[in-house]
Amino acid sequence: MQTNMGLLTDPRQRRRFVRIISHYNNRLCALFYISGLIWFFGLAYIHLNAGTYFSENALLPGLVEGNFYSDADVKFYKNEIKKAMDKDKSLLLRDWLFSKFEELGLEVYFQNYSVQYPLQLLGDQKVPGQNVYAILRAPRASSTEAVVLSVPIRSKNMISKTLTDTSGGIALMLALTKFFKKHTFWAKDIIFLLTQHEHIGIEAWLDGYHQVQSSKYVFPGTLWGRSGSIQAALNLEIPLEKVAYYNIKMEGLNGQLPNLDLVNLVVRLCRREGDSVRLHNQYDYYDPDSLNGFKHSLLTMLRMMKTQASGSPSGNHGLFHRYHIEAVTLQGVSRAFGQKTSDLMVTGRIVEGIFRSLNNLLERFHQSFFFYLMPATNRYISIGLYMPPFSLMTAAGLIKAISLWIGSEKPKDKNEKKPQKSDLNSSKLEKDEKEPETEKQEKEVEKEDNEVSQSKKEISCEKKEEDPLEKLSKDVNDIEDDDSLKNDPDEQEDKSRDLLSIIPMIILSFLVGLMTYYLPDVFNSHARHLKIPTDEAITYGLMALFSAWLFFPRFISKKPHEFDNGFQVDWPLLKCVTLIFQSLVLFSIALMNISLAFFLAATIIPVSVIVQPVSNKLLQCLQSVLLLLVSPPVLIYLASVVSVIDEQRPDSVIDIIVNAWSQLKDTVLLSILDYSLLSCWTYPVFCFAIYPNWIMLWGVSHMRLESDSTLFRFS
Repeated sequence: MQTNMGLLTDPRQRRRFVRIISHYNNRLCALFYISGLIWFFGLAYIHLNAGTYFSENALLPGLVEGNFYSDADVKFYKNEIKKAMDKDKSLLLRDWLFSKFEELGLEVYFQNYSVQYPLQLLGDQKVPGQNVYAILRAPRASSTEAVVLSVPIRSKNMISKTLTDTSGGIALMLALTKFFKKHTFWAKDIIFLLTQHEHIGIEAWLDGYHQVQSSKYVFPGTLWGRSGSIQAALNLEIPLEKVAYYNIKMEGLNGQLPNLDLVNLVVRLCRREGDSVRLHNQYDYYDPDSLNGFKHSLLTMLRMMKTQASGSPSGNHGLFHRYHIEAVTLQGVSRAFGQKTSDLMVTGRIVEGIFRSLNNLLERFHQSFFFYLMPATNRYISIGLYMPPFSLMTAAGLIKAISLWIGSEKPKDKNEKKPQKSDLNSSKLEKDEKEPETEKQEKEVEKEDNEVSQSKKEISCEKKEEDPLEKLSKDVNDIEDDDSLKNDPDEQEDKSRDLLSIIPMIILSFLVGLMTYYLPDVFNSHARHLKIPTDEAITYGLMALFSAWLFFPRFISKKPHEFDNGFQVDWPLLKCVTLIFQSLVLFSIALMNISLAFFLAATIIPVSVIVQPVSNKLLQCLQSVLLLLVSPPVLIYLASVVSVIDEQRPDSVIDIIVNAWSQLKDTVLLSILDYSLLSCWTYPVFCFAIYPNWIMLWGVSHMRLESDSTLFRFS
């Protein structure tokens, strides 16, 4: 115990620790950051991650034998839906679905809800919406638990690259309803849910089901039919055409993920039917041990992290997670001629197996992981594996903060001042002008002092025992002397002055974030009168605000210096506080959304560590360029560039730039809408954490050095 606590109790060890941090902080920061980054990427290698397995044995996926062979029912519903949608391309089939569920003998209900879009996009108008849901009551239970099968209703006019056809899922749902109704082994109610308006429809239904209102813009209305506690949900996005492979979507709101057992269940049952299953359209490499296999696994992991970092749900399943309902989306992808395909019958057996396994659950999913990354469908990286390398990366900023704090401490002796250049020169001249006589006198005085000290030592050695009361009184006097030094008003005044010097800068930084949070509504209200599109008004307004605040150090330096010395800031203390705040923000985000935290840490930490006031104009310009590259607007634009290259694959660089700018405008608008409608945290996190942190770093880099003071002025 003594050896472990030596660093805290032994002053020599503390001094050694302080000396190491002070002298080698830059090397330690580089070592920690680079090793953490390489380690994190290396987790995609098969020997550094783990294979998936079932923690919940009650699922029993191997014991479920598929009995769904209702080919005639599937073809019947498929043809009816196709005929109805060909007649009217904007038809949503709600009334038709209601009648079909009634014919099958289920409890069928409409849910009428409304949504009022934020930013006054449609004024005060409320957009109506309608969901259809049916409940198959379990014959072996009293409606205390339920599972959900959902399909989004999309008309033919809504089909695009981002919104795929779901008509096959509707036909399959009706055929499965007829099949499930014939069997009596169900211990949980099955809710068949068809929603309008994508995420908003799911949110309205969940709010109505749980009798809450999670957004002031969505009015869920009343649900007249209700079942028990929902254990799990499966969302289908299956086209009418044959399916080449199945793509699993798992990312939920604010980076939440479903229990890993549910993902393993879907993967296992897809493979049992002999179908290909992928994550983010990435197949599992045949030789994961090779270098190409590692690259492929790393790309799969980065694609998952890219989707998770946005904070937006990748499918309708993402809204279930906030209610502790485990859910995934099973998307069927149809491909060109020549590939092996599967029909709706195979998909039906997969869905049947999933629901029969969920029917075996005795309690909610809880045993497997909720925080993980997946480089392949059969491999996972748990929170215990990815947090150490992330902590190493973030520790680089903390080490720099500690070194700045150590370097900014005041000396205890207030009478001893740091000698200036003029004092040093004068002392040298006096020393050179000393006469030999004075030197002799000094040597004699030193000799006498040595004799006196030696005599004192002899006297102390003669004293074998000392009175304990006298020793205690001496210790008390020493403690009082130390307390008097600590309570020195001059020292307290200097410390309070240093702390007060950085408070205006911190307040200004958070004021910028507050303006960024509230001003989009103002921009859009003025843009409506000028007939400017909402996305352009908000994007250009925020860019103008960002550009204006880039010059705030120049504005502050225009104060008349004859009355005071300008706006002075203790830059080491300001940067120390900034780095600590940055580390706290990154660790807090990592607990929920490791992908967003990692991308922010990988880009911001190296720049934030090296930024400091410099007198060289070239270095100052270089620092400004680096800071601009990691600023929030540039980071969002770079993310848009990566997304365009990965999803659209344009032919020329100009197309990449133009498409990325268009996606940037959509991203900014959608982040505000997601926050208002779905409670997505990405936009407020950037406003109140990332942006103020960057503004403080920008202020540190634009301070002017002064040789005669520890305080620094804005240049």
